[in-house]
Amino acid sequence: MPLVELNVNMTNLWSYQMNEVDKINEQIAQLTAQRESVMLKEKANVLAKMKEDIKLYGFKTSDFKGVLATRKKRGTGTAAKKTVAKKITK
Repeated sequence: MPLVELNVNMTNLWSYQMNEVDKINEQIAQLTAQRESVMLKEKANVLAKMKEDIKLYGFKTSDFKGVLATRKKRGTGTAAKKTVAKKITK
């Protein structure tokens, strides 16, 4: 097999493999979008079920302390205040 013919065949093989990779990446992107869409639709149902169960079993917010993540407290004092630029007059 001449060297030129071998190079052409390797180029075709590489191009074929990249096309397959591109196809797989496209499928991954489509499935990821589909997954996110389905999760958004199911999220409302899951939350409604949780609310029902919380009412049914009489849970209180104090029952969840230490179990659920809490929000970070806001800073107070000088760090939270905006600085005002002074006007310089000549």
